Amino acid sequence: MTTTRRLALALGAVALSAGTVAAQGSLSTQGYGYPSGELSTRALGTGGSVAEFDPASPINPAALGSWGASPINSAIRRWWGRTAFTAQYDPEFRRVTSGGQSQNATLTRFPLIAIGIPIREQLQLGVSAATLLDRTFSTSVPSTETIGGETVTGTQLIESRGSMEDVRLGAAYNVGRRLSLGLAGHLVTGQHRVVSGRTFTDTTQFGTVSDSSGVEFTGLAFSAGAEWRIVPGFSVAGSYRRGGTLRAERNDTTLRRAQVPDRVGVGVRVDRLPGASFTASWSQTSWTKMNGLGASALRITDAPEYAAGVEAVGPRLGPSALLFRLGGRRRTLPFGLGDSDVRETAFSGGLGAPFTGGRAILDLGLQHASRSLVGGTASSATERAWTLSVGLTVRP
Repeated sequence: MTTTRRLALALGAVALSAGTVAAQGSLSTQGYGYPSGELSTRALGTGGSVAEFDPASPINPAALGSWGASPINSAIRRWWGRTAFTAQYDPEFRRVTSGGQSQNATLTRFPLIAIGIPIREQLQLGVSAATLLDRTFSTSVPSTETIGGETVTGTQLIESRGSMEDVRLGAAYNVGRRLSLGLAGHLVTGQHRVVSGRTFTDTTQFGTVSDSSGVEFTGLAFSAGAEWRIVPGFSVAGSYRRGGTLRAERNDTTLRRAQVPDRVGVGVRVDRLPGASFTASWSQTSWTKMNGLGASALRITDAPEYAAGVEAVGPRLGPSALLFRLGGRRRTLPFGLGDSDVRETAFSGGLGAPFTGGRAILDLGLQHASRSLVGGTASSATERAWTLSVGLTVRP
């Protein structure tokens, strides 16, 4: 294969929408991949509604100021004064149905690692690495070829492994007990590698054909945010991320340029009821900033995301109380199929279990997402997915 064709494969394979769902194995991994939301297990359990207030989710840098604060009732600010570390594991169990046929898949994700480092009571630093877009799938379809006048049957294999990661360095400053301000820098980096192959039923005459190509991505962004505790029991928060140049590269050669998507979001938290915290959020990401990165045929949508949830204190487990969470989220995924958009509605729940005297907390979350095509010449293809999220936060 020539260098020109390899470059075309590298860009086309990660950018073009498939003609059918089976070509990419799912609705959610179209285009450059699935946006997991950069949510911690705690935030996932509330449908993402608490993300603007969550220090572990790399969304609002001002939230870094609440590392160690009580997750219930924002008026209670318990400064831990120690480093906090969190890591997360999110397997997804997916089922895609199209044309009366179904495919099952299990994906393994480690979407988030974060650390909070206190400098002094008012100043907190945070470093994190989170998955911005995940494009992992593997699919196979029967194929028939005519070779030398003879009909040959076999199987076409397509496999994608890759993601875009958001590596963030941020800082938050607490202006008294009512206002937190934050700034952060982001490095977007990652790789998409596509393997395309074909096996033949008659292995005595034909061998396996395989080829692969990859593209690397690098980009920069900056974000700012604020959290204002207006009165005891009522808070608002907001953040804005400004994207810089995003490059697609292969062998140190820049193939295409676009922009890291901008993002704006706001959240509201009400803690008036003792032992419970209600949150709601809105956000919008300018995914169309990525248009110049690949094929013009790729459908990209800038659609808003809405979420609402609740977190409440449950029964005691030893010296500490359990935390229970419920939430829901509705959004349109950024990359469509053909001329149709992919709509996602998700409901989630979870719990948090402190242990070792409050020096660690184990978070568990479960999300069920329904994805379907809307608009255009949408087919009846659907996707159902369960995501199990396990997060562990410790403060030595």
